[in-house]
Parts: sequence; C-alpha cells; structure tokens
Amino acid sequence: MSTRTIGMIVLLLGLVCLVIGGVFIWQSFAVNGQVVNSMKIEKATYGGDLERITPEGEVIVLDEKIGGIVDTEKEAKLMADTLQSHLHTQYPPYSEMERDDPDRNTIIQGMTLQNSLVIAQMGFGISTMALGIGVFMIITGVAFGGTGLVLRRQE
Repeated sequence: MSTRTIGMIVLLLGLVCLVIGGVFIWQSFAVNGQVVNSMKIEKATYGGDLERITPEGEVIVLDEKIGGIVDTEKEAKLMADTLQSHLHTQYPPYSEMERDDPDRNTIIQGMTLQNSLVIAQMGFGISTMALGIGVFMIITGVAFGGTGLVLRRQE
C-alpha cells in the first residue's frame, strides 16, 4: 500500500473523528438543556443560605443569588445532600419504620425527590463527559487529518 493511500485512509479517519466529536458536543448541549428544562418544568428550586455543608464536611458556596432553579450539577448535588441530611436527622431509616407509621409517606416523598436530584446530577455529569469526549474527538480528528495530509504529499 502506498504512502498516498495510507494518507487518504488517515485523512478519512480524521474526518470521521471530527463528525463523531461534533455529535458528542451537540449531544452534550442537548442533554444539559433537557435536564435544565425538566427542572424548570418541575419548578425544582433552592433557597436560603448561600453556603451549605455537605455530609462530607465540604463547604459549598452557591452562586451570587439566593434561590433559583436547580440548573447546575453543583446545585443538584447540594440539594440532594441537604434533603438526605434532613431525612436522616428527622426520621429513622425507611427500612426500620413500622408499616403503619404515618411518616412513611413523607420518607417516600423525600427519597423520591432526593433520587430525582441525584439523577439530575448524573445527567449534568454525563453532559459534561460527552462534551469532554467531543472535544477530544475533534482534537484527534484534526491530528489525524493533518497527518493524513502530510502523508498524501510525501510521494
């Protein structure tokens, strides 16, 4: 196989990487937008103090606003951790409650909301990961494309 043919194959591989990178970046913004829109539809908001302490003891400072739609990974994690902290300090674990305990419904509702916030946090994380993969694929595509062009010109 000639250097020119190999160069063409590498150039095409670079083009494929550029297209895949573009798709990953597009998907990143689509997923992020979907999670934010879901939070807006459900009116998932936070309010109160600008800083909270997570269960791990880390102090998290929110943006320069008090209250708003949960629209970042940090806010989703913070609110899920806050909800978990409230549930664990005010109620026993669900598995230890009696079947006829009137607080069981409150625990179920709190756990559902907490799980929704954790899923939102994961959605934000996936969109960030897709963005990183997309950028990497575009850089790889440019590198392959440049290498392919150099190889095609060598003969």
